[in-house]
Amino acid sequence: MQNTRIHQLPCGFNENDLIAEALEESVSNLSQQVRVHVATCRSCAALLEQYRHLHSHLHSLSVPAGDAQELHAARRALDARLVGQTRPRLVIDVWHSPVGDIRIGKTDKGVVLVEFVKPAERDTATERWQKAFTLESGGPEVTDLIHNLEDYLSGKRRDLGWIVDDALMRSDFQREVLRATAEVPYGTVVTYQGIAAVIGQPKAVRAVAQALRYNPVPIHIPCHRVIGSDGSLTGYAGNLVEIKKQILTVEGIPVVETAKGLAIPKERMYVGWRHDRWFCRPTCSTLKDQPAGDRAFIPSRARAEEMGYQPCDECKPHVYPLA
Repeated sequence: MQNTRIHQLPCGFNENDLIAEALEESVSNLSQQVRVHVATCRSCAALLEQYRHLHSHLHSLSVPAGDAQELHAARRALDARLVGQTRPRLVIDVWHSPVGDIRIGKTDKGVVLVEFVKPAERDTATERWQKAFTLESGGPEVTDLIHNLEDYLSGKRRDLGWIVDDALMRSDFQREVLRATAEVPYGTVVTYQGIAAVIGQPKAVRAVAQALRYNPVPIHIPCHRVIGSDGSLTGYAGNLVEIKKQILTVEGIPVVETAKGLAIPKERMYVGWRHDRWFCRPTCSTLKDQPAGDRAFIPSRARAEEMGYQPCDECKPHVYPLA
């Protein structure tokens, strides 16, 4: 079946390639690309199965030789109808925020996009998103989101309270990483290693970092609260570590300049046991037994107690507080 029109799915994959694979018309290298993609994209895997099911039904029909032309016409009409599906609506705008321009996008399902925009890229959204969405500019929906972000970045609120549309998340692995990251509380930080441990893949630290680098809704899903094992601020939104510093500062997290760049001074942070809700001084002997996924870094005793942590009986941070 020939189809020269391109229909890009929300995940970025070409739907025509799925159709070709279902109809067994893919060349070998394209077929391999489809197999690799559907192994990690649940929605495309389901769509491919639907097309295969439809294809099997078409072949099960008994068609007289004289009707072959009509069958081909029906198949062309079906292809056109599939490719012409209504694209989801995306309301999009750019806000000149205290940390730089932020592009915000919302579908009927929820917030789908938050990205930091360089001045030269401010007007490049149309080409990137118009294949997957029907674009609309601005409106009260986005204005409300901007007000939420404005209050957050000024310290007036700690939770944006948004509903997220996961259409731009790249894989089930990334969704799992982002779910774990969303559980990191305001005013605390964890490590990439810790997130990898939480999702049960302790060796996937680099993959976790890549998943967070392409987080489609930063700030709401707080990848800024994830740091390197040495405390360094790495990898934020394509290495926009200065923005990461500004957001952490709003949340009360100290950031210092080191010989290697910006970092969290872990020696000045309490260490929380996320499961048992104890907090320790960073030199506490009990920390040698603490799993990476259970570790949270907390800037103050007041913040720890506010979140329901109790002082450790061993190092007694309530008696010997950090300077």
